[in-house]
Amino acid sequence: MSEPDKSASDTELRARLDSLKTAIGRAEESEKPGASPAGKDKALAGAMSSGFRAATDLAGGIIAGALLGFLGDRWLGTSPFLLIAFLALGTIAGFRSAYRLGVRPTSGSQDDAAKK
Repeated sequence: MSEPDKSASDTELRARLDSLKTAIGRAEESEKPGASPAGKDKALAGAMSSGFRAATDLAGGIIAGALLGFLGDRWLGTSPFLLIAFLALGTIAGFRSAYRLGVRPTSGSQDDAAKK
């Protein structure tokens, strides 16, 4: 290759390299948490998942307690006493499970803030 061809190809390569660096910089900025709608969608999905799990735990505790109390009353013949007792225990267990889920720290909430 002659000298003029080499400098022209170097200039083209440098221009191409600069455009690629710019494109990579834009891609990295869009991947930062909270910078794009996709990050917000993931946060919303996580919150909805936690909410549905808490509701399911609460409802499951109440239903399981009521079912155990009802079956215990039929088996022992103690009309509403076991139903009331196990319904109360199931409600307490459901609220405790939902509370423990709500108190649990979310991933990266305080760890990321401490690192910065």
